[in-house]
Amino acid sequence: MTFVKAVLFDLDGTLVDSLPEIYEGVRRTSEDMGYLPPTQKQVGDMIGRGPGVLVDRVCGVLGLDEAGRRQFMSRLVENWAETDGRLITFYPGVIDGLQSLRAEGIKTALVTNKLRSLTVSFLRDRKIEHLFDAVVAGDDCERNKPAPDMLLKALEELGVPAADAVMVGDSRNDALAARAAGVTAALVETGYNEGVGISEWAREAGFNKIFVGAGKVCELIAGTGRL
Repeated sequence: MTFVKAVLFDLDGTLVDSLPEIYEGVRRTSEDMGYLPPTQKQVGDMIGRGPGVLVDRVCGVLGLDEAGRRQFMSRLVENWAETDGRLITFYPGVIDGLQSLRAEGIKTALVTNKLRSLTVSFLRDRKIEHLFDAVVAGDDCERNKPAPDMLLKALEELGVPAADAVMVGDSRNDALAARAAGVTAALVETGYNEGVGISEWAREAGFNKIFVGAGKVCELIAGTGRL
């Protein structure tokens, strides 16, 4: 591979542990509507394809119809906004890793299926907007990961060809989106991947760049310029 010119990052499960906040929103919304919420483990296994799919899966467990689904989605976004990112924590080495990449002149982008309003609010609250040259959120493209659209949009904004970029993510959706976009995938073991261990899935699917966390990916690329 040529020298890496840009690194794209997933957010939930890759840079941050957001399961406590995601679950809190689901719990509150379920109880607001008079339902017994699923467990945190169940919700963790539902994460991976954006909020729409998460809501579909939760509503399937609760037995809600389409009208109930719309009500659940609306209330869930409100509950997430109220938690305001307080329950989200960064994985070790993430902030230092992002800073080290930028110090080496490597561009960075956040590519997340999370809604833009929630993503921007989180970045501002944590004062880390400056660590990303581009942000592509779940409602910026018609198709979310695992489609390549979001990655291609980020690369266009960065002005970097796919062959010179790396996608760092925790799920099959990040890996498949990277493959479809022609971007090298670096997968991390910190996240959710819809309840399936990423290492086992990755090797069976032909992905062999697997790391314990995003901080280690940043360390390698910042130190060598390659992956």
